[in-house]
Amino acid sequence: MKTQFFTLSTIAALLISASAAYAQNDVNQSPKVYQIETRLDEYTRPTTFTPTKAIPVNGAISENIVTTTQNILNKEAHFLKKGLVKPVGEKQFSAWELVSDEGGSGHSQTAPNPLTYYAAGASSSLLTQVERLIKILALDVEEVKVESKIFFRWLDPMSDNWSGYTDKVISNILIKSSESPEKIKQLEEKAIKAWAVGEGLANKTTIDVGILINGDDWAGLKARPGKVASPISIDNGRTITNVTPDLNLQTVEIEKDLGLDMGHFPNPFTFSEISLAESAHDATRPYLHKIRAKSLTENYQTWELFTDDSRGYEGMDKAPTSRDYFTVGTSFCLMSQLTANKMYFQKQGINIDDFRVEHQFNYQQDNFMTPTMTGHLDHVITRVIVKSDAAKEALTDYAKQALRMCFAGEGVQNETEMESNVYLNGTIVK
Repeated sequence: MKTQFFTLSTIAALLISASAAYAQNDVNQSPKVYQIETRLDEYTRPTTFTPTKAIPVNGAISENIVTTTQNILNKEAHFLKKGLVKPVGEKQFSAWELVSDEGGSGHSQTAPNPLTYYAAGASSSLLTQVERLIKILALDVEEVKVESKIFFRWLDPMSDNWSGYTDKVISNILIKSSESPEKIKQLEEKAIKAWAVGEGLANKTTIDVGILINGDDWAGLKARPGKVASPISIDNGRTITNVTPDLNLQTVEIEKDLGLDMGHFPNPFTFSEISLAESAHDATRPYLHKIRAKSLTENYQTWELFTDDSRGYEGMDKAPTSRDYFTVGTSFCLMSQLTANKMYFQKQGINIDDFRVEHQFNYQQDNFMTPTMTGHLDHVITRVIVKSDAAKEALTDYAKQALRMCFAGEGVQNETEMESNVYLNGTIVK
């Protein structure tokens, strides 16, 4: 395929055209109104592989998280999609339906973007490990937070060499305590070792990738019209999603939101996500967190989300887990790349009817709830499902390029630069 470059305005025009076609095809369907997050009594398991739950040994725990995704047709929100996420075989953790959207020129996002879920999950997961080790080590800590910034980059956008990268992850732990700096530094080191999401980012991860073209693996999951009416999601009388004023972080620089010129996409295109994770102070669910996160890009909101990592505690979970967010954020990221890349291929006469993504991420922690906890991400299954009348070779190229474009997947697949500091009462501990 000959390399061609297209402006963002060209892509936007194609998106509008495609959305108009969607609307025409589904004129008799009224749009479904989605909450951003909804608890499910049942969930649609992946259709392209059989989900598996690892059997941990010798004091380890495992969480195998599965996702399935689907487009939501909306002529104003071209990147709107939903994902179902569930820890395999974990009765204490619910299945959830989450919705994601992108912002952009002329469109303020109606749901968190994929990398906001990804960043929120990463920072909340680290906070969980810090809180667990505070309990294990019997430390006197008044307050703990995690501030994070993740740097992303596109190279050669709108070309045959289009690719995405996670360049760096900053994760700073902020502690208010009368404990000694030595004990706090030891706490940080142990928490980083226990952080399975962080290990998955820092090191290469084995990924089993499959691309399925026009298979019988749709299970009636045709995209349909829909919208999000409110940023607020309610579950059992509790608000679990909302938008908030912009963040102020103590240890991480926050630059001005990136503006996009509709006539020019910079190369490289770089941006970042920030997040702040802190305890929700729920006595019955001690690892319930409130996270605020945002893409530093124009027309992107600051989102308030909750995660619940209260493994082993009685009662119903109150939100998805942090690893749910990190996993479904990766799935949503790939869905966004498939959407953008669809427009690029359409310009060259290759039409994509529909697509979906399914994932399984296998997380494990050895020596759970001991001072020597070690977390790791062992294996990832990625499936891209494409429906089109185009030639199989072109559709395979389409899926492969979208996989290369996915910032989140690249962060997991390859080694990512990780930076972490711990602050005790406002002072960095060396």
